[in-house]
Amino acid sequence: MSEFTLNQQPQPWREGLSVAALLAEQGRAADAVATALNGAFLPRTRRDTTLIQPGDELTLIQPITGG
Repeated sequence: MSEFTLNQQPQPWREGLSVAALLAEQGRAADAVATALNGAFLPRTRRDTTLIQPGDELTLIQPITGG
């Protein structure tokens, strides 16, 4: 079975899975998280068209708030 990692946790890969679809499945609001794919920042505008591939490393980064 092919896999990718999400925040360093192995996930089963499936064909046609976009970053935007994965975020929706995870219950993550698009504007509440930043994304990096294979160590490079992935803008929100590219999430719909960026398909996750086997071996990819996707990192979700929560903004830190406070004072």
